[in-house]
Amino acid sequence: MTTSTPAPTEAGLDLMTRLNAYLEDVAAALGIRMDSCTADLTGPVTARMRLNWRLPGFPERDVDLMWHEEHGWSAAVATHADDDHHVVVAYLGGRTVASQPRLVARFAETLRTGDHQDCWPGAPTLRTAGGPTALAKELSAWA
Repeated sequence: MTTSTPAPTEAGLDLMTRLNAYLEDVAAALGIRMDSCTADLTGPVTARMRLNWRLPGFPERDVDLMWHEEHGWSAAVATHADDDHHVVVAYLGGRTVASQPRLVARFAETLRTGDHQDCWPGAPTLRTAGGPTALAKELSAWA
């Protein structure tokens, strides 16, 4: 996994540890390796997991699961095969940005099969960014 981080602080290290543990569990539920994951802790905290399949309707585009500290999980397709720009096609939603890994995997599977009935069409605001300590608390199950 590749991680971009600001200067290390105790709160930042705690957040990085919890986020990495959470992302490892999500990757395991998806059946993918952590080397397909990147995280950026410079704020807002985000992560991306490259999936090894394509979405119906976008057969030429790479698909990623994106995680954002305010919106949680979304699925996005690359705008071009060789760039880093994405268009979000669906959001997981829910009550927390730290959805259970099995729910993230189910979200991805429903998208892969073309079933979008459990997806949010717009970005939900599940929390407001409040710094590394607050986000680490949100990820407390992955200490």
